[in-house]
Amino acid sequence: MPKPIKILRLIARLNIGGPAIQAINLSRDLSDNHYQTLLVCGSLSPGEGDMTFLAREKKVEPLVVKELGRDISLWGDLKAFLVIRKIIKRFEPDILHTHTAKAGTMGRLAALSLRNPFASSEKIRLVHTFHGHTFHSYFSPLKTLFFIQIEKILGRFTDKIIVLSRQQKNDICSTYQIAVREKVRIVPLGFDLSRFAKIGFSPKAPIEKNPSRQNHRPLRIGIVGRLTAVKNHFMVLEAINCLRLAGKIDKFKFIVIGDGELKKEFVEKAREFDLMNAIVLKGWQEDMPAVYAQLDAVALTSKNEGTPVALIEAMAAGRPVVAAAVGGVPDLMGTVLEKKPAGFQIAERGLMVQSKDAEALARALLYLSENRDAMQPMVRKAKEFALTNYDQDRLVNDIKMLYGELLG
Repeated sequence: MPKPIKILRLIARLNIGGPAIQAINLSRDLSDNHYQTLLVCGSLSPGEGDMTFLAREKKVEPLVVKELGRDISLWGDLKAFLVIRKIIKRFEPDILHTHTAKAGTMGRLAALSLRNPFASSEKIRLVHTFHGHTFHSYFSPLKTLFFIQIEKILGRFTDKIIVLSRQQKNDICSTYQIAVREKVRIVPLGFDLSRFAKIGFSPKAPIEKNPSRQNHRPLRIGIVGRLTAVKNHFMVLEAINCLRLAGKIDKFKFIVIGDGELKKEFVEKAREFDLMNAIVLKGWQEDMPAVYAQLDAVALTSKNEGTPVALIEAMAAGRPVVAAAVGGVPDLMGTVLEKKPAGFQIAERGLMVQSKDAEALARALLYLSENRDAMQPMVRKAKEFALTNYDQDRLVNDIKMLYGELLG
């Protein structure tokens, strides 16, 4: 038998989110007679949700480089670079596939430092996936410009760049000019959504014991994601405050699923506006299908996104979504059917508001609460879309095809 194709998959850390899910699943599905995969990751920062439980469940054993982390550290990053370089040299991969910005920089630089210019036929093929990008809403303008220049240089030496949506390809190729279009491939995310697909359209465990009052109970809105600046949870607080001032706050209960460095500040701000009675903090949850089964809808308020996993899961679970129109969100939502004077848009598969427009978010949530039955055709269409377009098998086939092209 021919020797297996060796894939070294590198990700900055296995924190809860789409990049970790994809890295773990691809490592599992590309480990057979045809592929030999090594998953390498860094260490988590305090307050981050740990997704190594999924790796254990999938029987994937990642190699941890403890020096590799989220924060920038000159000495720590140098040590991580040297360790990653040794791993590449020892494993001798055919393809180095990096996920997330930090791992993409470290991994590609390490591989390039080992490249022999006189043996191009034996060079390691470099693939990098932009799950999102850090080119706005993460760092200062000067630091952002520095990172863009680094990505432009690395882009010249990368054999194939993967993005998750059409909008993201436009950002990478046109807005920030990281790479030419011929080098960039759109490969949407893919997950095992079977457990989400089984969830009924009506939430379980209704708060009201009397079925006749079921439609009058608070609408449970899920906010899923890290409590960090780019996720902009404070827009949720502003929207809740708008509902309070309008006398509509009793119509809603907001369930925050996640944790992070801004949790303390989030709670303090909620108490300052006297909003804690409308909020439930759940922290990180491993059984996400059980979480979505308890929700009526999901809201997303990020300043910057690739393709948000929370929206895909919510759509697959049959839950209506309200989201800020950033990154790949419009590609998920589909064609805009109607622009409401209240400041939000009705799209094929959900409601959209402009980023940072808390008043429009509050009005969109009110519209959702007052039109639950009318939203059902949209919800069914969104469920079908998510299950059809974000399937795990489709992702694996797309990646196998891309690897095959690179290796001839």
